[in-house]
Amino acid sequence: MPVDSGNRTKLLLGGALVVVLAVLTAILTLLGVLPAALGWTLVVVAAGGLAASVLLRERRGSAPREEAPPPDVLDALRATGAVQVLPVHELDPVRLGVHPARAVPGLAPLPPYLPRTADAELDGALPRGGLVLLEGDSASGKSRTAVEAICRNARKLGWQRVLLPRDTAALRELAAHPSALANTVVWLDDLDRYLTTESHDEPLLAALRPAKRAGAVLLATLRTEARGALGSENPKARPVLAGAPPVRLDRHLDQTERATAAGYRDDPRIGAALDSAEGFAEYLCAGPAALARWHAGRSGANEPGAALVSAAVDLRRAGFAEDIPFEWLARLHGVYLSGDFRARGGTDPGGGLVWAATPVHGAGPALRPSGRNHFRPFDYLVDRTILDEAAPPVPEPVWRWLLEMRGLGADQSFRLARAAARAGRHEDAMRVWSALAGTGNPHALLALGRAEQARGDESSAEHWYRRAADAGNSWAMTSLGTLAERRRDTETAERWYRSAGEAGDPKGLINLGGLLAQQGRISEARSAYRRAAGSGDPDGLRKEAVLEILHGDRRRGTALLRQVALSGDPAAVRLMGLLAPTGDAAEQRSEIDALRSLAAETGDTEAALELARNLWNQGDLDAAESWFTRAAESGDSGVAEFGLAVLLEQRGRPAEAEPWYRRAAARGLPEAMLNLGTLLQDRGEAQKAEHWYHRALAAGHLAAEVNLGALHWHLGNFAEGQRWYQRAAARGDELAKRALTGPGTPSS
Repeated sequence: MPVDSGNRTKLLLGGALVVVLAVLTAILTLLGVLPAALGWTLVVVAAGGLAASVLLRERRGSAPREEAPPPDVLDALRATGAVQVLPVHELDPVRLGVHPARAVPGLAPLPPYLPRTADAELDGALPRGGLVLLEGDSASGKSRTAVEAICRNARKLGWQRVLLPRDTAALRELAAHPSALANTVVWLDDLDRYLTTESHDEPLLAALRPAKRAGAVLLATLRTEARGALGSENPKARPVLAGAPPVRLDRHLDQTERATAAGYRDDPRIGAALDSAEGFAEYLCAGPAALARWHAGRSGANEPGAALVSAAVDLRRAGFAEDIPFEWLARLHGVYLSGDFRARGGTDPGGGLVWAATPVHGAGPALRPSGRNHFRPFDYLVDRTILDEAAPPVPEPVWRWLLEMRGLGADQSFRLARAAARAGRHEDAMRVWSALAGTGNPHALLALGRAEQARGDESSAEHWYRRAADAGNSWAMTSLGTLAERRRDTETAERWYRSAGEAGDPKGLINLGGLLAQQGRISEARSAYRRAAGSGDPDGLRKEAVLEILHGDRRRGTALLRQVALSGDPAAVRLMGLLAPTGDAAEQRSEIDALRSLAAETGDTEAALELARNLWNQGDLDAAESWFTRAAESGDSGVAEFGLAVLLEQRGRPAEAEPWYRRAAARGLPEAMLNLGTLLQDRGEAQKAEHWYHRALAAGHLAAEVNLGALHWHLGNFAEGQRWYQRAAARGDELAKRALTGPGTPSS
């Protein structure tokens, strides 16, 4: 029976019953069975009920009928394997990406969840809906923390299911059907797998931006190392990342977490992790043990197995983000076998696969099965390899295998081109983008334009940008406007910026506002900034605020800037600090400090670094270390890495300082090279120390001459030591002069 028909029948039956009751009540009242006051009151109430029923029916009939729900998109996506749909009450943490823990007979596969300091911040972010991002190092506990947050909040927030999109294409399909996201958590473990490329359309970006949609949450994890690459390589990822300040999870437990963990020592895995020098979560998942086993395999313990792992790790480094067919690993693993091993005829990968896929200490294996005859490398091994300065580059056969592979999708081809460009293989990247451009892909046309512009060929860049713009790419329109503005062709620049704004690029509107402001067209500039702000770009509101401060109502501009700052925009926070006059009252200074802290919390490396320095100067070394660590782990500040290393060394922890010195030195900081050499010299590794002193000197740090003099003097190479001291003394170095003239010198 149709729903409307059923409701009509119920209404008629109910109305008939009301009429019968009203008539019966009237008769009983007339006969004197019921008192008059009560009887006639009941008649009136019954009549009113009948009238209300009729009116309600009429109103329902006149209201617009609800549209039939769309076909179940999730069923179609689930049928193709593009999306997994999991009831929220049946979640398997390992299936969601939580690394298996070290096995202990008689205990559950995973130890009890250790509450993290980040839990409260995560619980506060989830009710707002949209993208919620949990960031930290590989094997820092991100996935476990996120799964526990789902379980903890599901009932309160009304979540019924968790969706696992297979790749960017599946996420794009979900974004095109927002009704499918109601009362749902979309699980985006390793967000960089979905944002590595530029081939994102506006519905996908809109789905990723926090839209304050309670009941629809995109819960994502992101490794610290991946965040830096995303921001620098994919401009379209920047507004997504800027709009979702991350909840950060440190690799090491803080004091509160360690105190809490002490109550869980009855689980031997937790007790051992607390006593380990390794990160808590990385010990539990046996990350360092898996790394050591892989290295041992390469050294002869099991060359075929280690070679399979090496092939998988390098395919990831070369940009292949999907599950890897075993056939690929079998064909490529020979590249990693030693000549002696190949000479003995040991090229069969079968036994090696068993070794590579065997769990380490019962936890995750170095090569994890993922579907029929497909595997993925332990991401801890990938990250450690990327961070290892001495790691060899991806071998040529691996590049050739991917570059000559047919059938890669557009998203995967973009990843490959990006990785090739990052590795300095610019011609290979151009070939991949050109192949995509041949299919009319506007994002590839844009990438070619950017590549040519980076090479200094603005004429070729403009050619590609025009083709992308003709295909409707708004970012290309903005780039054309930028090129025209650089040529001082403001009329053409304005036209392209307006076109970009109309096509949906807020950056075009922001650039338009800047161009108009320079021409004194303040009212038009203000309008452009407001349109950009209306599209959800905080730059637009910040620019409008600055425009008001400089050319309009300073008080309103300051209020706008404060509004943007308190929403977590780090650039606005810095500007608020600059606006504060010197000699502020204590309460005003307190507000600036709070804003600076807010900026640091939301990922502003400079603000976190400034806060760390202030805390260090105030003697709060624990807090200073925490903020130096946040700034250093952002992945884009060698100064923060160096500052953290100095602090750790001063606190008597040189072993922890060394990797931070190395990271800062890899960025070219000569001070880090010098301090690293000193640390190595103190440890008795004179040859390595000399290497870093020479690198510091080559980078322009002349103080390294004194260190070289002291090193050779200590080793008994007095002539060489005196030569270095004399070089330093000749440029006026007082330490070198005292060394040459003091007691105990060979010449004294």
